[in-house]
Amino acid sequence: MDRRWIQNPNRCADEYLDGIEDFIEFARRHNPGATRIRCPCRRCNNTLWETIENVGFHLVRNGMIETYSIWNLHGEQLEHASSSNATRVDNVQPIVDANDQVMDIIQDVFPFASTNMNQEEQDDVPTPIDSAEFEQYEK
Repeated sequence: MDRRWIQNPNRCADEYLDGIEDFIEFARRHNPGATRIRCPCRRCNNTLWETIENVGFHLVRNGMIETYSIWNLHGEQLEHASSSNATRVDNVQPIVDANDQVMDIIQDVFPFASTNMNQEEQDDVPTPIDSAEFEQYEK
């Protein structure tokens, strides 16, 4: 199935509108009885579920995600998809919280620095030293 219509910037063009109809028909055929499907418009980004009719409106108004050429979230099997459309992913990086990364770096640079607020408050209390140590310090 030709999906070049997704790239068409003119969402009023017959090619684009026909492509939307093809997509809606495909989604209905592969999701029988479903009243809501993931919306592949640029705004919803396949994360929100909409009625099939609303998905059609969203695709006209917002356009379809340009990289969504294999409709795997709408029933298309990856092995049936054309290998020329498939994107190979060799190295998937885990999602890492930036704050955790920063704290790790700080901990590497300052290994004795405390990240515990209670510990920091205790650091404000002076540590008692004996008089011999104080005399040595004074010298």
